[in-house]
Amino acid sequence: MSKIGAILCVGVLLLSGCGGKSHEFSVEGTLNNLGGRPVYAVYSTESGIVVDTLRPQNGYIAFKNSSAELIPIQFYYFDKTPFTQIYVQNGDRIELSGDGQDPFGLKVKGSSLNKELFKFNQENKELLQTWLAERNASASGSRTPRYEQLCRELQGVVADYVGKHRDSPVSAILLSNYLLGEADQARCDSLIALLDPGVLAGGAGAPLMRYREFENTLKADSVLPYLSLVTVADTSWIIDAQEARATLLCFWAAETAGTRSYETFLGDMAARYDTAVQVIDVSLDRDSAVWRRTVSPDTVQWTRLWAKGGYLYAGVKWLDIHRLPYLLVADSTGRVVARGLSPDSTRACIDRMIKP
Repeated sequence: MSKIGAILCVGVLLLSGCGGKSHEFSVEGTLNNLGGRPVYAVYSTESGIVVDTLRPQNGYIAFKNSSAELIPIQFYYFDKTPFTQIYVQNGDRIELSGDGQDPFGLKVKGSSLNKELFKFNQENKELLQTWLAERNASASGSRTPRYEQLCRELQGVVADYVGKHRDSPVSAILLSNYLLGEADQARCDSLIALLDPGVLAGGAGAPLMRYREFENTLKADSVLPYLSLVTVADTSWIIDAQEARATLLCFWAAETAGTRSYETFLGDMAARYDTAVQVIDVSLDRDSAVWRRTVSPDTVQWTRLWAKGGYLYAGVKWLDIHRLPYLLVADSTGRVVARGLSPDSTRACIDRMIKP
């Protein structure tokens, strides 16, 4: 009996160990040339947005968490500029390696999806590096002709990949990363239509399905929801679209790395249109103290508000915001005319609304 009992105990331990691993994911690896500076891993779980601050020891980083669904993890350098992105779900054991200053040359183990995604990065490394540098140079102003050219080249490469890999979730990821908010609607729709239904139904296809839902909702003349928010002075502020010819909302979070990147754009828009456009940024931080520490020293030309409850605020949940920062435009009647676009696409939309 004791021998049988011991065997059963070992079996239970093994099963429980496997079950524990299947209820979490882990990421580790050695990233050289980071200068000992921290790296931020930002992702969203069922409990909200997570920001893991990773402090490399001889380049080694490691963290783990839980997500039943496939989710993206965006890495940022210490200065909050984007670094690289991977996709994980419970049961994954991801290992990264390579030069931290060469994000498109990194290697990955433990996931066929990430291996294929990183293979695409390596095969198109030169184009991606040049495109990223030009995008950063264009971030605070109008898109340069060079950036427009690189976007067309990259979108052509992505379209070619999608045509050859219609059943791959990597195709959905590439479309989401490089076409949504960049290419015109007809081009996006035609490429999304190429994907197998199973890809769209999976976690990698979620942003594309939301994009389709957004387009259908916009066609149905959706209206800006009732938004009662909080000012820095701790008073209530109700957004009234009738106050201006257009309302530009930017949703962000101080606790999420990289989400202040649109501040220059917001300042430019506020200065450009004055009272014709009301420019408002809305913090989705869970804790108002985090938000206040970030905005209190600011002297900006636009309105800064906080949504009590962050992502759980009813109006925010209705908008189904799936990334930060996130831009939304409404006309003077409160009708939502654009959302989820890049700063340049948003600017063009408002130009059409305001200029005769």
